[in-house]
Amino acid sequence: MTVSFVFPYGLERLERSLRDAAACRRFSDAARLAVEFSEAVREYAQSLPQGDPRAIEAGRRLDGVLSWVLLMLQAARGACAVELRRVTTANRYRSGCDEPAHNSAMHLDA
Repeated sequence: MTVSFVFPYGLERLERSLRDAAACRRFSDAARLAVEFSEAVREYAQSLPQGDPRAIEAGRRLDGVLSWVLLMLQAARGACAVELRRVTTANRYRSGCDEPAHNSAMHLDA
C-alpha cells in the first residue's frame, strides 16, 4: 500500500496560492509564488535527515506543481493569442465605424 506524500501546512498553503494565481492568470503573482514555493520546498528538503525519502517526494511534488503551472500559463498565453488574433481580424472590418454618422435629410417639394 502506497501512502501519498503530504507537505507541511505552510507548503500546502504556498502550493494552493501558486495554483490559484496560475489558474486566475495572475502572471506576476504566479512567477513570485513559483520562486517562493521552490525555495520553501528546498529548505524543507534540506531540513530532513540525510536519505529521508520525503526529500525525494518533495522534489517530485515540486516538479509536478511547476509542470502544472507551466501548462496553465502556456494555455493562458495561447488563449490570449487567439483573442488578440480575433480582435485584430475584427478591427480590419471596423474602419468605417470611426467615421461620423451622416444625417439623412428628406426634402419634399410641396
